[in-house]
Amino acid sequence: MKTKKKARAYKSEIINNILSEVSPLEAYQIERRLLIAAKIDDALQTKGWGKKQFADSLGKQPSEITKWLSGSHNFTINTLAEIEYVLGTNLLVLAKR
Repeated sequence: MKTKKKARAYKSEIINNILSEVSPLEAYQIERRLLIAAKIDDALQTKGWGKKQFADSLGKQPSEITKWLSGSHNFTINTLAEIEYVLGTNLLVLAKR
């Protein structure tokens, strides 16, 4: 099954203008949050899950999932690990030593 990549490919003059007004670090942080949101969305689509089913599996409200998928949420490592575990995917690539 092919997953959507719209969040990674979408370009907007408004977004570009906003990103031009922030520091390179802030722009990088925004980009990473959006990529994580896109990866979560891709994993949900692959599993055939909606926000409600995903929220239920994590003991969260669907409104919190909506916030996560907006790309504006600053995740903790524990939350990312829980999401990876439930979805059976890797959101961050970390090398084991």
